[in-house]
Amino acid sequence: MKRIFPILLPALAVLPGIGARAPDRPKGHPDPQTCQLGPEEAAKLKQIEGKYALPRFRVPSPKYAAGWKKIASYPVPKWFVDAKFGMYTHWGLYSIPGFRPTGNTYLRHMYKHDREDPKNAYEYHRKNYGDPNEFGYTDFVPKFRCEKFDGREYVDVMRSAGARFGGLCVVHHDGYCLWDSKVTRWDVGSTGPKRDIYGEFVQAARRSSFKVAATFHHARSYGWAYGEIKRGDFTEEQKRKLDLFAPQFTDFFYPKDRMTPERFARQWHDKIVEVMDKYKPDMIWFDGLGMDRPHSPEKLVVDYLKHYYETAEADGREVVVCNKLPSGNWFNYTEGVGMRCYEGGRSMPPNTGGYFLIDRAISYPWSWCRNKVYNLDAGYHVDALVDHVARGGIYLLSLTPMGSGEIPPEEKRICRKIGNWLRVNGEAIYGTRRWAIPAEGPVTVWELDEKRGRIQWNYRRTSARQIRFTQKGDALYALTLGWPEDGKVTIKALRIGSPHYAGQIKSVTLLGSPGPVKFKRTDEGLKLVLPAAKPCDYAYALRIEGKPAESDGS
Repeated sequence: MKRIFPILLPALAVLPGIGARAPDRPKGHPDPQTCQLGPEEAAKLKQIEGKYALPRFRVPSPKYAAGWKKIASYPVPKWFVDAKFGMYTHWGLYSIPGFRPTGNTYLRHMYKHDREDPKNAYEYHRKNYGDPNEFGYTDFVPKFRCEKFDGREYVDVMRSAGARFGGLCVVHHDGYCLWDSKVTRWDVGSTGPKRDIYGEFVQAARRSSFKVAATFHHARSYGWAYGEIKRGDFTEEQKRKLDLFAPQFTDFFYPKDRMTPERFARQWHDKIVEVMDKYKPDMIWFDGLGMDRPHSPEKLVVDYLKHYYETAEADGREVVVCNKLPSGNWFNYTEGVGMRCYEGGRSMPPNTGGYFLIDRAISYPWSWCRNKVYNLDAGYHVDALVDHVARGGIYLLSLTPMGSGEIPPEEKRICRKIGNWLRVNGEAIYGTRRWAIPAEGPVTVWELDEKRGRIQWNYRRTSARQIRFTQKGDALYALTLGWPEDGKVTIKALRIGSPHYAGQIKSVTLLGSPGPVKFKRTDEGLKLVLPAAKPCDYAYALRIEGKPAESDGS
């Protein structure tokens, strides 16, 4: 297999514990190629040069440099690059209250009795469940019965959307585990449904030859429940009643004054390894973690990553490690490790190059809430998928099941509509690679957030004038992010004398539509007249055949 990532570069700066390094532009990315932008995007990027921060990679301590070098030697497998689209979930105890302002961070806010707090989960909790002194967060555990969860249905819904891999968020920041665990007593096997929820999903996925993912969010669990409150906010009597301060729940809330970071770190690590060994996921993904912190130390990170790769290699499996850029500006791991991941595209420059992953909720907040408004529709996600794939990306979309485990009907509908689109246009997505440029047309999907000094991505404003490119074999695909009112499309990148496509164009077809598309190549561009009837909703894929110029093949 062609090796995708170079060996880890030597550390340029080492601080106590772990250092950090910012990649140069365009060098320093853990991928073979950077992205040659089209003229419109290149001009816009030049205008904001120096106004946004580039993401940084961790640099290993010398003690672990050999381990990191070994970890970085494992490539991202072809199956993952070809898959393009996956799905997972945000579902847990927080899904029971379903409080929109907090979403999956309900635990951090429900004890905070501040009427001025815009997230005022305390009053919501009192109204619906009683005073937290009497009904604490741990009392949601027996209510989490998962009575409507069906692993086969989850797999079917993900596959109906066209996803090629999928999984569950097996543990979120609150620390409650969705697998049958021997490491902790706070899991679905010992409490709540007393079922192996993740195990049931994995079994259903394996029967369908569906690649399996596991996402871990529990590096933040250490002291996380106390992040919005102060001990002085409570009387001694309240503290005696609240589960938040009860000694018997120390292994649930992980208070920093009663649990050492070393003890937490060992359990955090052992949970990860347990999932790796018991379920053998094809992909693992982690929310933010800090290897310079004693509760998620570099030593244990290196250990579980090596274990994952070496065990998979011994089994003959090709697996993926996702290297996320969390809310700060630092990737979880060192340069060259796994697949870079950006939440919603946040802080990702458009010329990032190579392979990457973007994760996003099917609609926000990240978890289910009562009266949820689905402000991101199937068209939004199709446009995002097309744009990401054109740039070398993979799209990871999160479902937000209800507390019972039921997938909301609106989410099933969105999944079916995405899947309907992919059934028509999948050949322009699955197994494709980047072309010479990813895009042409008006630049609206990314812009500078000047206040935060970072680039943000959004797909609410797209049009037929925006074109994205992919390629596979001898075919070039041009996908318009809308249907032109006059039925005409001009692709400037394919004009006569184009440096990107020097050969002749022999035929053009519109996927999902019978017969060829009328075209004429001019000095202005490739001019096309589309059929009268739309073959699908949302984006529209044109297959262009001829003899294209040589590309970078990345």
